[in-house]
Amino acid sequence: MPRKPKMTDEERRAYSAKMRGELEAVMDRACGAMVGSEDFWAAVMRTAANLTHRDRDDRSPTNCIAIAAQCPNATHVLSSRDWRKVGRFPVKGSTSLRIWTPIKRRTEDAQGATAAAADGGQREAAGEAAEGQGRKVSGFKAGPVFDISQTDGDAYEPPAAAPLAAEVIRDVLVNQYRDQYHEDPEQAGGFDFTWEAPDNAVRILLYGHAWRRIAEADAPLPGQHAAEVASAAHVAALILNIAPGPAVMPPLAGIITQDKKPPVHESAVRVIETGRAIARAVTTAAERRHELVVTG
Repeated sequence: MPRKPKMTDEERRAYSAKMRGELEAVMDRACGAMVGSEDFWAAVMRTAANLTHRDRDDRSPTNCIAIAAQCPNATHVLSSRDWRKVGRFPVKGSTSLRIWTPIKRRTEDAQGATAAAADGGQREAAGEAAEGQGRKVSGFKAGPVFDISQTDGDAYEPPAAAPLAAEVIRDVLVNQYRDQYHEDPEQAGGFDFTWEAPDNAVRILLYGHAWRRIAEADAPLPGQHAAEVASAAHVAALILNIAPGPAVMPPLAGIITQDKKPPVHESAVRVIETGRAIARAVTTAAERRHELVVTG
């Protein structure tokens, strides 16, 4: 089978511009859907939880929005190159998902170091060092990725941490509440967690943590703060493998500002980042607690 001819620089630029335009259109539709559909808002939150990983960088909140708009049931997203590293490949005919990927350019210092090292026969080593240390992000382009459902090949089980018991999560959240906010969550909220099922206690505590982490000044519209808090707690619960409470769509339909990105985009980013931060803090504290028990 003949090889596909390489694109010229002009064709590459045109293709990149076309892909960028298509991804921008995806983002516009997604932002419209996030203020018009409770189901799509929940899909964005679910996608963000699914694409939160311990073994590699998480997909950014913006890319979670883009992926949810193209493949709302995505669970594990990689480039075709990374899929091949684990023995899988995109199924013939599958359409790639587009996300924002960084454009990295080598700095002048890194270029100079590579050129100088070439005289001593060290170009390859210098090039590797420059790759990691001498590049800076100059912008973003539309890059292709595939969900695991679009691939075939070797059996593959995405890396996952051992789930934490609801009782452990509850105890960690209670201790964090006391340490961070200097309040007893039972006294502050009028709860008696000894009478609550552990998973229900976790949902209550996640909501309390999200309430304290999201500033009301950042969500000023009536009902916006409560909606963002509920959704952040929803994301954290999904990451921690706890049955979540509802993901509540913020009341931002029709709101227009001077900013390039609509308010619902910033709302979704804030919710996802907050939910991930709460879950990450719980996991880190639980692991630390386990280490203390083992060494003790």
